[in-house]
Amino acid sequence: MTAPELHYRRMVRLLPRWYRADREDEMVGALLDARDGGRLEEGRELLAMLGLGLRARLAAGSAPARVVAFGDTVRLVALLGLLWGVMKGVLAAGYELSAAISYPELLGSHAEPAMAQAAHYLWRDLALVAAVLVPLAFLLAGRRRAARVIAGVVLVAGFAAFLRRYSFSFSPDLLGYFIPQWLPLLLMVVGFHVGAPLPVARKWWLALAAVVASAFYFGFSGEVELRGLSWYAWAAVLIIPVYFAFRRRTPAWSFSLAACCALVLIQPLVLRATMAAPGFMLVDLLQISLLGSGIVALVVAGIADYRRIS
Repeated sequence: MTAPELHYRRMVRLLPRWYRADREDEMVGALLDARDGGRLEEGRELLAMLGLGLRARLAAGSAPARVVAFGDTVRLVALLGLLWGVMKGVLAAGYELSAAISYPELLGSHAEPAMAQAAHYLWRDLALVAAVLVPLAFLLAGRRRAARVIAGVVLVAGFAAFLRRYSFSFSPDLLGYFIPQWLPLLLMVVGFHVGAPLPVARKWWLALAAVVASAFYFGFSGEVELRGLSWYAWAAVLIIPVYFAFRRRTPAWSFSLAACCALVLIQPLVLRATMAAPGFMLVDLLQISLLGSGIVALVVAGIADYRRIS
């Protein structure tokens, strides 16, 4: 075996075993022919192989059932996580708008500084909504490349802002707060590759409209005692029994809902744990218990569904 052939056989091992089982010799031969013909630029074949390996591990068809289930789970987590991001931003914006409207009545002549601060937070919340809504809207419109590019730009900009603000600090509390926001965008970039199916636009547009309307209503209605850790934690608690009542028997939905419920739970827990006096109330503990039990039930259901299709 020549040195170039050995090099390309090692490179092909970046692909999953099931993919290279019937293609390894053919691919190595094609790479050697391209090398001899001067058609390969140094380093580009490695990037191409890495991209192909990623697409093969997140396949949507013509792959083993476990691979398809994993790819579908990644794409569903991306979509559900972006919906959660929209819900969170709209809810916060609704609350800030309600506060700005009520300040003149509550504070009288002293309302102007409070209104200015509320307006600042409102624009910040709307910017955060746009950061997840725009790539999601492009994806639902069938503009896959634009959606992935925008999601990548948002990720890079968000990570750069994080480094600048927190001086390269990667403490567990900061990562626990920001990773749930970044993960859906990252999964959109890697999951919706060229060979992946686009989501059914009509269903997801309807889900997006329902999320925006409900989040704005609860945000505009203001603070109440039953909110607990967050309104979206209650939303996750309610979604789980609905899913078990009407669920599609696929492991992707079970695992993706479990992952998104975990993201929903982690962020408010991190916020509460980093406060000077966390003070978990009974309603908080109830949310944690219900959501934790639901996550376990979803994982168990996902394992059972995976075994069934395997």
